[in-house]
Amino acid sequence: MPAGLVGFVLATGFLVRGRVGGGWYWDAGNALGFVALAGLLGQMIALPGPRELRRHEWLGYAVLGLAIGHAFWFLLGDGAAWVYLVPGAPLYMWLGLGGLLGLAALTVLARMPERLRVHRRYRTFRRVHRWLGVAVVIAAALHVLLSGFYLPTWPQSALLAGAVLAACFGRSMLRRLPAVPVPSLGSYLVVAVVAVGVFTLARNLPPW
Repeated sequence: MPAGLVGFVLATGFLVRGRVGGGWYWDAGNALGFVALAGLLGQMIALPGPRELRRHEWLGYAVLGLAIGHAFWFLLGDGAAWVYLVPGAPLYMWLGLGGLLGLAALTVLARMPERLRVHRRYRTFRRVHRWLGVAVVIAAALHVLLSGFYLPTWPQSALLAGAVLAACFGRSMLRRLPAVPVPSLGSYLVVAVVAVGVFTLARNLPPW
């Protein structure tokens, strides 16, 4: 993490029809969403110690920024995207919006002094923060899976769903393994830029 996890999440979209693209703009915007989802999974897997909490916080800001970028990328560049924010929009779009709002709440309420205004005890904060994170990850994953844009087959969906379940509910097993370090903000952003570029190029360059 982050390169391995980002690579895994993006690779699931190439198992079937990996060279079929939706256009440079469309694929770049969706790549931002995939990288944000990978960052969310990484936040769930990593076990930050006291010295890594600051990294965890800044990585959270980066993930939120990429998720917001994913959403507004389409709203600003595709006039048809506004149709998905009105009553009757597909369920996966409401899940995406709910996941984004939940991620924003997750990030803001973890900041000081906002955290102390809501949670007097650190143990209570950790529990709520953890389960809100689980809800956000599941909403984001369902947003991807139910849309069917890049994971149209059940093996692809199963791979992503397995990664989500392992990240959300595999903590007891992970605690027996060496601690997973929290990546630096710089390394995550570098991987994000490279991943978005590779994903977009691979889907839109003509075949050899």
